[in-house]
Amino acid sequence: MQKYLWASREDRERGPENIGLVQLALPILLENILRSTVGVIDVAFLSRLSDSVVSAVSVASQYILVCIIVASSLAGGSIVCINQAIGMQNRKRVNTLASIAVAANMCLGILFGILFFFGACPLLLIMKLETASQDAALRYMQIVGGLMIFQCIEIVMASLCRSMGHPNAPLLINLIGNLVNIVGNYIAIFHGKAIGLDPLTGVAYATVLSRVVGMLLSLSIVYRSGIRPSPSFLFPFPKDDIWLSLSIGIPGGLNNIAYSVSQIVTTAIISLTGETLIAAKVYVSNIVQYIYLIGMAFGSASGMLIGYKIGAGRFDEARTIRSLVGRIGLASNIFLSLLFILLRYPLLRFFTDNETILQIGSSLFFLDLFVEIGRSLNHTNASALQAAGDVTYQMVVNQLSGWIISVGGAYVLGILLHMDLYGVWIAFALDELTRGLLLLRRWKSGKWVADAQLRRSKIAGA
Repeated sequence: MQKYLWASREDRERGPENIGLVQLALPILLENILRSTVGVIDVAFLSRLSDSVVSAVSVASQYILVCIIVASSLAGGSIVCINQAIGMQNRKRVNTLASIAVAANMCLGILFGILFFFGACPLLLIMKLETASQDAALRYMQIVGGLMIFQCIEIVMASLCRSMGHPNAPLLINLIGNLVNIVGNYIAIFHGKAIGLDPLTGVAYATVLSRVVGMLLSLSIVYRSGIRPSPSFLFPFPKDDIWLSLSIGIPGGLNNIAYSVSQIVTTAIISLTGETLIAAKVYVSNIVQYIYLIGMAFGSASGMLIGYKIGAGRFDEARTIRSLVGRIGLASNIFLSLLFILLRYPLLRFFTDNETILQIGSSLFFLDLFVEIGRSLNHTNASALQAAGDVTYQMVVNQLSGWIISVGGAYVLGILLHMDLYGVWIAFALDELTRGLLLLRRWKSGKWVADAQLRRSKIAGA
């Protein structure tokens, strides 16, 4: 087990596939914590302008987030194939697949930019914002969304950095980009007049500038790692490679989009019970998101390593890695859940002194323990199956369980049976456990092996 957790410098110098789980997972964990924290800082800056500006940017960001999910999923399909090609030590195939990934996300960024620049008005009318908020959201969406091409390219490049054995690079890129964003926000809000920009426009341009910086840094690191994305790899047109990437990216994208939409629907269901319960849900969700970050980071890291092992034809090692990460994820989620149960009152009092919210929220931590157990199974097995290219099965499982058990269960238990937020959390737990156990059963059945072998032969060009 030791060799899977930490690799020596000599091992890592032999190739990017010779890296330890901890060396991959730790930068991913720190990056996720950084993103969560910077999101809070952004809201704090915007709140200096007005509450309506915060609401406007929040609404615009929801649309942009969906597009980021699509771009990340599309890139993810290519990255799965790239990891297997790295395991085969087929550098030409890596360059071809990397070129496809960059070209696809570049085209996607251009399409999203056109959509947001010319279609922002109709999209925002759906949200029924007040006039002042709508004007602010329109400006933000046209600037940040209209220039999404930079973030779409950066998403691919950051993933390539990890795949090529530079797991610290995306963390460094994220840190520098967010520092640029914070400094830009400060200048725009407190010294906007000096540079001739209104504060909101300045904040939008600061966001874009941070993404440009991130893209340039990741481009530099990718080229130094030896990958050479180039239009020359797209001629003749590599339709088979594109289909291989899309066959993983499209189901993954549908999963992520459906999950985001289901969370919006669930929030709408909770809103039927009153504003107090919505506040309790928001506070508890913001706290418990830190519980599963370790398991999620190890799940993402294992997906890369499993992809390498499958590419090299070492299926037994892929099984060993999944089993190891499954234990790590489950143990960390249970330990942190129990710790947060002990600290539940101080954590909630950081957000509110409302006794009703404190009472309801503190009880939810006990139910959330079962949510986190199921979530650990999901993060581990979903990443493993995606690395093997077995994505159709989990797409079906996630859609059925997410909508029937999570959304449907939240309505039945929370509203019809008057269990309020407790019923909603029970539905969350049933959903996570159902999906996690079904995905675990799928992995243990070994049905993914045949598909992985077929995909491996295609990537190898056999």
